[in-house]
Amino acid sequence: MRYSGIQPQYFPRLHYFARILAADVFMARDEVQFVIKHKYPGDRTDKSYQAHTPIKHSFGRYLLVVPTKHSGLPAIMETKISYQNNWNQDHLKALQYAYSKSLNFKKLCGEIENLLKKKYENLAFLNLSTIYWGILHLLGENSLTENELSLEFVNKKLKKQKKFKLKEIRLASQTKAYKNFKNLGPNEKILSLCQEVGATEDYCGGVGIAAYVDHKIFERHGIKITVQDWKGKEYRQLFEKHGFIPNLSIIDLLMNASLDEAQKIISG
Repeated sequence: MRYSGIQPQYFPRLHYFARILAADVFMARDEVQFVIKHKYPGDRTDKSYQAHTPIKHSFGRYLLVVPTKHSGLPAIMETKISYQNNWNQDHLKALQYAYSKSLNFKKLCGEIENLLKKKYENLAFLNLSTIYWGILHLLGENSLTENELSLEFVNKKLKKQKKFKLKEIRLASQTKAYKNFKNLGPNEKILSLCQEVGATEDYCGGVGIAAYVDHKIFERHGIKITVQDWKGKEYRQLFEKHGFIPNLSIIDLLMNASLDEAQKIISG
């Protein structure tokens, strides 16, 4: 059984959906510490995308940013969102300007507006809603309501679908393993989550491999480490003068592509 665990991100990029939909179980690591930036392979520092997502605008790649308010080192599920400056309205205006002429704007704009109008208790809840929204559309669901952007509804749909490998989403904060996390290091936490779901493979990204993965620990417990190697095909985007910009937010793909094309791109 293939496991993949990633922090909940805001309207994640395409490689994120390609990775989780190619696993049997996706563990949303909502208990992980909230950070603005990550250190990537090659000593490159960039956004963590926990509170950012890139879209294509008239002047090229543009980041939508969710403002947060926190102190100390909170987990993503403890990180509060600031609603003082109406950022959600700014995001909607940016999306309208960027995608009003796209193939699926009329079909999707109302759903995104309803999703962003809601005030979320924490960043994890917002991010998970955007993940559920993306998955459900990739499964062919339409006219999504607030009640359908839930873990229960998405898991119900995943169990029945045959387009992708993914059959279940779990939240790390709701696992039995989480109760013992205080005394565990990064590798031990992942190992305990894999063991809880019965995984024999951890399908992970290059950032995690470079940062902390100890292959010997997983080998000793019979768990194979597989690094994602996905490259999305080009699809038609607006603002052609900037050329094709790869790996943008799921919003960009769903706005511009048909369902069949979007599914093929995510499937690689």
